[in-house]
Amino acid sequence: MLDGRYYVGPPRPPALEDYDYMRTLRHRDWAWEGLRRDPAYQEEARAHIKFHQYGTRLENGALLTRMHEVSPRAEAWTLRSFR
Repeated sequence: MLDGRYYVGPPRPPALEDYDYMRTLRHRDWAWEGLRRDPAYQEEARAHIKFHQYGTRLENGALLTRMHEVSPRAEAWTLRSFR
């Protein structure tokens, strides 16, 4: 548990209504919701991003991401790349 004196972020625990959007999720979206909250995944993704910035912002605001190489760290999570 985080020490409340040093925590900066939304109030904990979140209100149950904050999760209403999950009623509309498909199976693959449920998997992503679980994965993105996994502390080990977050650590791997942060470590990868420090060295690999492949995104380009297009005029319409969309992010174009190119993979220049295979990412064994992402493949360990059964992904092609980190999000």
